[in-house]
Amino acid sequence: MIKQLIAAALLFCTLGLHAQNKLSVENVYAAYLRNSGTIMENNQIKGYFFLYQSDKVNRSTNEYTLQILDENLNKVKDIKFQDSRKLSLLEAAYNGSSLSFLFKNEDNKTLDMKVYGIDGKLKYTYSREYTKKTDALMKRYETMHTDEGTNQNVFDLGEQGYVSVLPLRDGRTYTYEVDYFSSASKRQWTYIPSDDEERFANAEYLGSTDSLIILEVMKRNKLMSGKTTSHLVGINFVTKKKVFDLDWEDDKFLLMPSNIVTIKGSDKMLVMGSYFNKGDNVAKDHSKGLAIYEMDGQGQVLNKTYNSWALDFGRHLPSTTKGKIDKVGFLYIHKMIQAPGGKMFAVGEGYKRKASAGGIALTALNAAAGGYNGAVGVTKIVTTDLVVMEFNDKYKLANATIYEKRDSDAEISGMSDYYSQHMIAMYLKGVGAFDYEFTTGDADNSNFTICYSDWVKGADYKGKTFNTLRYNGTRFMQDKIELKSKASKMQVFPAKAGSVMILEYFKKDKRLDLRLEKLG
Repeated sequence: MIKQLIAAALLFCTLGLHAQNKLSVENVYAAYLRNSGTIMENNQIKGYFFLYQSDKVNRSTNEYTLQILDENLNKVKDIKFQDSRKLSLLEAAYNGSSLSFLFKNEDNKTLDMKVYGIDGKLKYTYSREYTKKTDALMKRYETMHTDEGTNQNVFDLGEQGYVSVLPLRDGRTYTYEVDYFSSASKRQWTYIPSDDEERFANAEYLGSTDSLIILEVMKRNKLMSGKTTSHLVGINFVTKKKVFDLDWEDDKFLLMPSNIVTIKGSDKMLVMGSYFNKGDNVAKDHSKGLAIYEMDGQGQVLNKTYNSWALDFGRHLPSTTKGKIDKVGFLYIHKMIQAPGGKMFAVGEGYKRKASAGGIALTALNAAAGGYNGAVGVTKIVTTDLVVMEFNDKYKLANATIYEKRDSDAEISGMSDYYSQHMIAMYLKGVGAFDYEFTTGDADNSNFTICYSDWVKGADYKGKTFNTLRYNGTRFMQDKIELKSKASKMQVFPAKAGSVMILEYFKKDKRLDLRLEKLG
C-alpha cells in the first residue's frame, strides 16, 4: 500500500509535465555528489533525490534544500530548512518509502539522523552525542568522506527503517555498535556486543533479510596480535538480539564472508567469501578460492560449495594457488546477481601491488638523509580489469570472463607495502577507488546491466568513459559513452531502461546540471 501511495504521489505531481530529460539547479553553494541517490521500486528507477547547501543566511546559519525528482528529472518536491553552518551531511540512504540523512552537528556535538517521507516532510529526528568513543568514526569521515566513497555506516533495511554500524574505541579496546532507526514509527535501539572478550573487533555491514542485520566482524584477542578471526554475525532487529556468531574454526575450511544475497521466494540466503585452510590467518594468508554457503535465518549452513583458484578458476582464467589472476591480481567481489533458471553471476574487480617509482625515489632520499617517512611506500595499489563470473544451480563456477580496462592508481601511501590484500580491498571500497559503479536490471534479473568507469587515450578521444555490460538472458554486450565535461564534479546514476543520468556540479557557477543520456 505504501509503495502504491508513493507511485500515486509521483504520478500526481508530474501530471501535465513532459519528459524534459534535463534540469539545471542554481544557487548550489556546496554539494557532495554522494549525498544524491536513486529512488527505486522492484529494481526499477522511479526518481532521484539530492540534498545541498542552497544559501548562506548569516555567519552562523546556512539554508539547505532537499530536492526530489521523478525518473524524467521533473521536480516532484523540494524542501528548504535552515540550520547551523557547522552542520555536515555525512551519509544518505533510501529504503523504498523514506529518505534518511546522517548529519554531524558540531555546535551540539551530536550525530543527527533525520528521516523524511517521500513527500519531503520530516518524519523523525534521532540524535546522539558523539564522544571520545566515536573519535575513530569522526576521523574516518574526515579522511574518507569523498564524493566517490560508498556509504560506510548507514544502510537501509527495506521499509522497516535504517541501520548504522559505528566503530567505537574505549582506551585500548576497539569494538562497534549497531543502531536501528525505524522509519514507520519513532523507535530506536542500540546493540553493543557484551559477550565478546576480544580487545579488537571491527564490523562491516554485508546486508539484511526481512528480520536480520548481517555483519562480517574481524576479531583479535590482543590489539597487536597477528591472529585475526573472521565471523559472520546475525542480529535480529525485531527482537534486538544476536541470533548467530559463526567463525567456522572447527570446520575443514575457514570462511571470510564478503557478500550476501537473499534467495528469492524463501527465507534463505547465500553467503559468498574467500575460504582458507584451517589454522590460517585470514587477514594475512592467501585464500584457497571462493566459497558459497546456503544458510537459513538461524545461521544453519544447509550447503557448502567451494571453487578453488587453481582448479575451478584455472579452467577459465589464468589463476594461481595464491588467489591471483594473471595481469588482474586479487579479486574483490562487488555484487552477486540471481538470474532465472538457477543461474547466479558475480561481478569482481582486480587490484594488485605495483612498484611505485616516486615512492622508491622518496624512500631512497629519506634513507640518505637518515630518516624514513612511513606515509610514502615503495609500492602502490592499482585497480585492474573487471571479471564477470557465472555459477550454475549448484553454485559451481561455469564461466568467467575478463573485461579489460585501464589500470587506475588507487593507493600510494605506506599502507600498500604492509597491509594484507583483504584490508586493502576494504579500504579501496571505502574511498571509492574501484571503477565498478552499479548494476540495474529487470525485477527478476532476466536482463541486467553492469556499469563501470574507465579512462581511455585514443586518437579521437582522451578522457573518462562510462561503460556497460548488458546481459540479455544469453550473452553480454559491451557499450560505452564518453564523459566530456568541464564540471568540478561529476557522477553517473542509474536511469530508466537504456539510459543513465549524469549529474554535474559547477562550483564556480554554483550550479547543478542533470541530464538523461541514452546508451548505445
